[in-house]
Amino acid sequence: MPPVFIAHQFTAHEDHSANFAAIRTELFDADGRPFTALLKDLQPDYPRVWRDIAVGYLGLAWTAVSTVWLAQLGLPGMIAAILFGAAGVGFWIAYVQLFIHEGAHANLAKERKTSDLLCDLLVGWMIGTSVRKYRKVHFEHHRAFGTRTDAENTYFRPLDGAFIVKALTGWRVVEVLLARSRLTAPKAASKPEGVLRDKLVLLGGITAHLAILAALLLTGGPAAALAWVMGVGVVFPFLGALRQLLEHRSLEARGAVDYREVDHGAYTRLFGTGPFARLFGAAGFNRHLLHHWEPSVSYTCFDELEEVFERVGMGPAMDARRTTYGAAFRALYNRR
Repeated sequence: MPPVFIAHQFTAHEDHSANFAAIRTELFDADGRPFTALLKDLQPDYPRVWRDIAVGYLGLAWTAVSTVWLAQLGLPGMIAAILFGAAGVGFWIAYVQLFIHEGAHANLAKERKTSDLLCDLLVGWMIGTSVRKYRKVHFEHHRAFGTRTDAENTYFRPLDGAFIVKALTGWRVVEVLLARSRLTAPKAASKPEGVLRDKLVLLGGITAHLAILAALLLTGGPAAALAWVMGVGVVFPFLGALRQLLEHRSLEARGAVDYREVDHGAYTRLFGTGPFARLFGAAGFNRHLLHHWEPSVSYTCFDELEEVFERVGMGPAMDARRTTYGAAFRALYNRR
């Protein structure tokens, strides 16, 4: 199958992600090198992953210090501390949480056990979810992407006022947890050490959040503590839900259709690589289409992976999906 014809297929309204796995062995560059051979040199850059996670922790620390300082400036400062702190805490937690996806694909360290441990210690504790539990949900997302059974299904809902209210009030979190419960519930006996790790991550997360709240309360008072609560419970869920919808909601989708009953279809966008896109869509989520086409490659290799796709004729397909977060929001908001 010529690359030009393949590229034409993938500029349609669906990603055909499942079909891509079937035809990837038929892709060649101009020199006749197979697509699969071009991928062999794309190895994860582990130090870069750790540095990127460290950026999130630095952002959280800066937000916390600034929030405590603002909270000591009287009533106006307390109000500013709550608003600024909540926005910053929510944003940076949303940033760090995206690296659990890289952990699900065991790309935080060379050895999978080490990668899982690092992911639980650095990322999973924030939401009390081990990478082992998240992996079940995420791999099902790859298998069921675009269908009624996809558990990562925020894109099933239209982007409108009701979506924003649900996301900001935590109701969307309840919907996500209910959708995921059937996947995280064990279908077979789990190894005791895996179950114990799940419990430890949950307990460690609860303990860490309580310790942070206590420290903020002592140093910045109720305003600083409230900022953390709102950041974790309001801003973070909202940003996570919005990001996934912007990635996967198709312009062909209709607000009146219940995609729990009708397949939405697989669709993913490519966003920019500027500072905001790299932070809001951290861990490669700003170019998530590349991951759905080739899940085995770390986001640290996405520049090279995009070049590989260009070489085998997939450039037009990628160009058809390029946009910005702002443009996607405007195109999807209140779309009927």
